[in-house]
Amino acid sequence: MNRLFTLMALLLVTHFNATAQITTGRTTSRDSLSSSKMNTVDSSEILIEQRLVDLALKGPSYSASNHQNRINELELQKAKNAWLNLLSISTNYNDQSFAKNTQNANIVYPKYFFGLTIPLGVIISRGTEVKSAREVIALSVDQQKILARKIKSDVVGKYRQYKLYNGLIEIQSVLINDLLANALQAEDNFRKGKITVEAYITAQRTRNEELAKNMTLKYEQDIVRLGIEEMTGVSLEEALNPPPPPATPTK
Repeated sequence: MNRLFTLMALLLVTHFNATAQITTGRTTSRDSLSSSKMNTVDSSEILIEQRLVDLALKGPSYSASNHQNRINELELQKAKNAWLNLLSISTNYNDQSFAKNTQNANIVYPKYFFGLTIPLGVIISRGTEVKSAREVIALSVDQQKILARKIKSDVVGKYRQYKLYNGLIEIQSVLINDLLANALQAEDNFRKGKITVEAYITAQRTRNEELAKNMTLKYEQDIVRLGIEEMTGVSLEEALNPPPPPATPTK
């Protein structure tokens, strides 16, 4: 008898272990499939967001920072070369026709005099101006990096907000379909005298309120879309679905 119980217990344990392994295998397979789909969606969304950022960085806001950097570089070059404007060259002609040497000594006087005036104090101060111009360039580069990060944050944030509105509108549309059917049913029941006026009015009011909410969501989504298009310079549809690259001609 004891051997029989022991054998039955072993069979039950083996059965439960096998069932658990099968269940675990199915769960693992299901989780892997779900994770694979999620990774695919995430990668496609990352590509879309990166495309929007690239388009936004080609816009006039970021282009203006490039021009400012170029202006600052020219100002630095101007500061480096400014000391040349401080130099002055003078010449003097020595007329010796009136001079007569009463002695027999051989004395030669220079006929021309050349002079170069160098204001040392001003030239030394040029170094400070050059350093200041270099700091302006460094500041401009940092400001450009800050601008790039802000543009990225703004355009990605707007796109994610746009997707949020998509989800809200989809949920709202399902609810509206149910409320429209409910309102039609209430209207039919009211005609047949099955419900009161208050119940009929309540059904119509609920439908109209949800329709108004849906219109508001679509309006707010359009505002976000216009903000994205303002930053990227192209329509959102074009940004999300870029044209395929031209085919390479075969030889």
